[in-house]
Amino acid sequence: MSSTLHALLAGVLDYAGLFPPARLPLHEAIKRYARYRDDPASWMLGRFVCPAEQLGELTPLLSLLPSSASPLAISVLGRGGKSASEFLAGLRVDVEAMSAFRDRHGDSVAMAVLEVRLPSDVLAPGATEDAHKLLEDSAKAIEDSRLPTLTLYYEAVPGIPWRAWVTRLRMALTEDAGRSPSAGCKLRCGGLEATAFPSPEQIAEAIVACRDAGVPMKFTAGLHHPLRHFDVSLQTYMHGFLNVFAAGVLAYARRLGAEAVQHILEDVNLENFAFEDARFRWKDYPASIPEIEQARRSAVISFGSCSFEEPRDDLRAMRLLK
Repeated sequence: MSSTLHALLAGVLDYAGLFPPARLPLHEAIKRYARYRDDPASWMLGRFVCPAEQLGELTPLLSLLPSSASPLAISVLGRGGKSASEFLAGLRVDVEAMSAFRDRHGDSVAMAVLEVRLPSDVLAPGATEDAHKLLEDSAKAIEDSRLPTLTLYYEAVPGIPWRAWVTRLRMALTEDAGRSPSAGCKLRCGGLEATAFPSPEQIAEAIVACRDAGVPMKFTAGLHHPLRHFDVSLQTYMHGFLNVFAAGVLAYARRLGAEAVQHILEDVNLENFAFEDARFRWKDYPASIPEIEQARRSAVISFGSCSFEEPRDDLRAMRLLK
């Protein structure tokens, strides 16, 4: 395995076995996560994704993890809300649940990420001030909590025009820069039906917009396989996680525009993705290992997947992993 592939995909997969299409019960999901932490490809494994409402149920299952293992890193999925007031009330409940869980388990758990879906009313046309106010109130709720270093990744509800909500979120986060908590964007790349998959153009616009604003991104849904491909059962193209993270890294390292990023997202030819000893390259666009690592820390953080085995096995089939 090349050093550049390791840099591109280290800790990239947040395991979301509780969610569709897997929909595993919590005890089975955490048991599998524990097993994956001992897998030769465990270097790709990131956080365990768990709803805030199920943190209490997770407590008796922590014994499934070896006591000598590193802390259980959890990305908590918040309640969200249909309105700004409901969102903020849910956020406070979620943060209190996280604080109590952390207090109970101490250094055996790491809780620094909360993913929350934004209410549609603050992303409607003309609601920019409402979005700013919600982010300000969210930051204040975190500042007043026992988790002041928490990073919130905001996701828009389905149905919001893509360009509009990314632009509005970018503007709000940019103006809110410097406040606690840190803020990022969560981008949904697919789902259980064809209409849930955004176009490469839409994803490219989001990547470039967040890059320009200095907003980190997490991705979720639809990224089980490395390369973009046509799915017969859904009758649509599914995005590849190699495409998405190569596009994100090169957008950051080479300051690519949306059109160039879109071309990387659309590429179905593995030969165009070169993992060399000291640099990764897509066609004529290179990124060194320090550039890849910086982009992964600052710009394109991880993706959620209900499967660890599919991405791993596909990479092996492509002879990128042994």
